[in-house]
Amino acid sequence: MTNISEIIEEILVEWAYRVHDGMPNPKNAQHIHELRESMEELNLPNNVIYQVIQNLINEQGDGEEKVTFKHDGKTRTITMKTARQYASDIEQGKGTDEKEAAVKAANLDSKDTKQDKEDDGGKLKPSDLGDTEKYMTGKSDDKDTKEKSDVNIETSTDKARAKIGNTYAEPLKTKRKDFNKKNETNQTKNVYTLPDGIKNNPKIPKKYTQLLERVLNTNRNADDNTDKADYYGLEGVGMGQLESNVGELMTMMTTTLRRKDRQEFFSGIEDHLAKVKYEGQTTHVSEKWVKAAKENSSAILRLFYDRYGQDYEIEAGAWDIEEEVREMGYDYSEKGFSTDIFFKLKTKTGDVFPEISLKQALQANLLNTTVSSVFKELELPMHLKQSTFADNEMNNSENYYQNNQTNVREFINNVDVTDKEFLKMAKETGMVMSNNKPVQADRIVSDLVSMITNAQEDLLSNEDLVIDKNYVGSIRQAGSKTKSGVTKAHKDILKPMFMMARIMDAQGDDTASEFVKSQNDLGKDYAKSILTEVNNNEEAKASVLKSVQQKLPLKSVANGEEDIVLGQYNLTKKTLKGIFGTDDWNEIKENLEVDSEANPPVIQYSGIVRGTDTKIPISGIKVREDGIGYKGAHKFDMVLEPSFAKRVKSTSDSLYGDQEELPYPIGITEPGTREPVGN
Repeated sequence: MTNISEIIEEILVEWAYRVHDGMPNPKNAQHIHELRESMEELNLPNNVIYQVIQNLINEQGDGEEKVTFKHDGKTRTITMKTARQYASDIEQGKGTDEKEAAVKAANLDSKDTKQDKEDDGGKLKPSDLGDTEKYMTGKSDDKDTKEKSDVNIETSTDKARAKIGNTYAEPLKTKRKDFNKKNETNQTKNVYTLPDGIKNNPKIPKKYTQLLERVLNTNRNADDNTDKADYYGLEGVGMGQLESNVGELMTMMTTTLRRKDRQEFFSGIEDHLAKVKYEGQTTHVSEKWVKAAKENSSAILRLFYDRYGQDYEIEAGAWDIEEEVREMGYDYSEKGFSTDIFFKLKTKTGDVFPEISLKQALQANLLNTTVSSVFKELELPMHLKQSTFADNEMNNSENYYQNNQTNVREFINNVDVTDKEFLKMAKETGMVMSNNKPVQADRIVSDLVSMITNAQEDLLSNEDLVIDKNYVGSIRQAGSKTKSGVTKAHKDILKPMFMMARIMDAQGDDTASEFVKSQNDLGKDYAKSILTEVNNNEEAKASVLKSVQQKLPLKSVANGEEDIVLGQYNLTKKTLKGIFGTDDWNEIKENLEVDSEANPPVIQYSGIVRGTDTKIPISGIKVREDGIGYKGAHKFDMVLEPSFAKRVKSTSDSLYGDQEELPYPIGITEPGTREPVGN
């Protein structure tokens, strides 16, 4: 027969794996049920199963059992729990005559003293199974007892994780003490510890709980690259923006929790972030992403309840990491277009693996890229190439400067770059050129001041100095910024030159005014031309539809490959049918079009919906110059159209319930009710 300690340890591992947070509680009837099933799967005899359960139930009842004893001629009554605490005190050298009398009356003086399970954080050890070993083998020696007591719940939780796959049990590469030393100067003044419900949850990879806790306790510091995952010890993972990635992980983690643990998790983080903010610090866990995770997890659980009813259990969650997904039991090659997180669910009909694409909110920015990126697989006409636009922008600037040197030199000689009014005007101009981005605006102003200061000095020795692209890109101007001492970079040359022209325009220079207008018109005309091309060229239209499909994967949703969660709302195969009257992707695709005449242009569905000719705008399109007048490039943005967002909201609410009725997701329910288990 296998060593009994190994059997007991195996029971505990299996039991920890089955319960929702990896912390079995003998007082919880559902947990006792899971224990019975665990032992049945291990093919243990029914009499042994009965004895194990009885031992645990009796052990839990010890805390209420009364112990009566005499001390100093007086009769006292305490609980068995208190007696056990007295026994522990004696063992630690904190005994008294009174405590010894109590321990003797409780018959604890001749046994190994154990803290009550509640005082031990609810952690179970093999020794907590009482005399089961003796019942199963007829003997129990000190050696075996030691083996049993050496196993704690952390080990059991890791082993429970390992039942899913080795990557689930792996910690971060950087050990806690090493990270704390490294992070000493960046540690937040308020230190937060994740609740046990998260830390001891075997259904999620261990490293992500460690990552989240470290990020929560780290003040932003660009110099130390705190926005990079490897700073925290997460290596070999190609993460994008840390804030959004952490938001995805929080959603995945909390979706696997019961309602009570989820509430504790979010309230704890919100309280911590408030304290961090009060101290004047910031972490890479933002309030908006905490809100998004709360709403996303709620929407996901509503979806699960609708799709699988009450009889399902979340067995594991995974991020979009191939090894994790495969260990969970799913073929990663079947992954949807934009799936962010995966789950493994046990249902009546077998295991299922829902794939979820996450968006922070219903008004999601679907796409923020460049024109070149959208049409990278298409050979655009020469006049629509971004390189052509950049050349036209540079040539237009050069024509202005070559024909207006007198006014340019006069402006430079007379302007005071330290004057408050000048700097105010420069900042306002910089905000326009940067599309209202203060940091970029400050850089533009700085570049302008530097260029003018150098030119003022050079004009003292050469009053006929030509201020053009060659001068602005020369070693005199660019030497401190470049290794070669000169630059031909489009934006570095045009940025201060166009900035100066705009200020000259504001001060009444008519030639500058004409140039500024023509430069702005170049950008606007190019944007219009791109949209016209999309409307008239089927290949260009297909490129745009492909881009939106990658960010709003309607095809994957329609085919049942993945679901999209936008804030607290679900965009699913069921939702699509409610909106379009069909969930057939081919039918939906045939009716998608780009309306370039709309303001702004939109991608829309145009077809028959439940017998009525209907147009449903899906995504607004905006082609805008990136760095007005100087960068030589255009952005291509797509934002979920407000009317489509309203349709998703109303349809999702009708299918999956109103968010306000259930501020936190319900999770698994008691049979025959809608009340959450463990609520």
